[in-house]
Amino acid sequence: MQRHYLSIDIGGTAIKSALIDHSGNIIETAKNATPTSATAFLAILGQLVRDHPDVRAVCVSVPGIVNHHRGQVKFTGALGFMGEFNLASYIGKISQLPVYVGNDANCATLAEMWLGNLWGLNSGAVVTLGTSVGGGLMINGRLFVGPHFRAGEISAIVNNHDHTDIHKSTVGASTSAVKMVRAVATACGLSDVRDGRRAFVEINNHNPLAWNIFAAFCRRVAVLLVNVQAVIDLERVLIGGGISAQPVVVTEIRHQFQLLQEEDRRLHDDIIMPDIQKAKFGNEANLLGALYGLLLQVDKGDFNEQ
Repeated sequence: MQRHYLSIDIGGTAIKSALIDHSGNIIETAKNATPTSATAFLAILGQLVRDHPDVRAVCVSVPGIVNHHRGQVKFTGALGFMGEFNLASYIGKISQLPVYVGNDANCATLAEMWLGNLWGLNSGAVVTLGTSVGGGLMINGRLFVGPHFRAGEISAIVNNHDHTDIHKSTVGASTSAVKMVRAVATACGLSDVRDGRRAFVEINNHNPLAWNIFAAFCRRVAVLLVNVQAVIDLERVLIGGGISAQPVVVTEIRHQFQLLQEEDRRLHDDIIMPDIQKAKFGNEANLLGALYGLLLQVDKGDFNEQ
């Protein structure tokens, strides 16, 4: 009998779910709007579990600080209304099945380690560019989360020491792909400032109004990678997030990194560029990574499949 698992990817605007087999093949998918109250949020999760009574386990990707050993989540962003909550315990009581809960950026990294562009490497990272900047780290062939489950929170890196507001001085505030797209659309007079596809038409056409904004954004990403590389010395960094589907994104980040290297060579010759590639998985990353997180815990004997 084929082993199927229910994987759930909780996002700020949508809750995606999938039935996945043991090899990572996605059998079917579904999508629901993310509710804005705790009661409605838990009701949707409960219904998803009840709609799949024959799965072997449930795995969940969620934004927030996650103790994946206990399934305890400190929810952040649009899901802040949930506060701190043991999501694994809640789902486990409903399903009577093993449950794994992991941070969304870490799940994206696990997917790349399992079936993607980090497979077979010793060290690497996934950097996701979206509303903010997400990150996940692989060190010595393992996902690294740190003793407080906060490793990889690169959006919290301070990159403007002179700003009086600590929250506005971080990578997350200054390196938002959503803000970049909005700035390009505004500069080019586009009718919809949220239309990323239209904004990238202007970027790919090298419209100076668009390109200058985009290149400055890629330089900020490159500076971020220089800082991460100086601390960890990674083999490969994968760029994820919706805009990574545009080939020009990785190309220009590499170019900006090389420019920083050339500037540094005049003084120190210290900056080493990792292999910068596009992440293999897009919308499926968190769903696949959550399953791999569960399989790893099963292998370690943290819980047994039923």
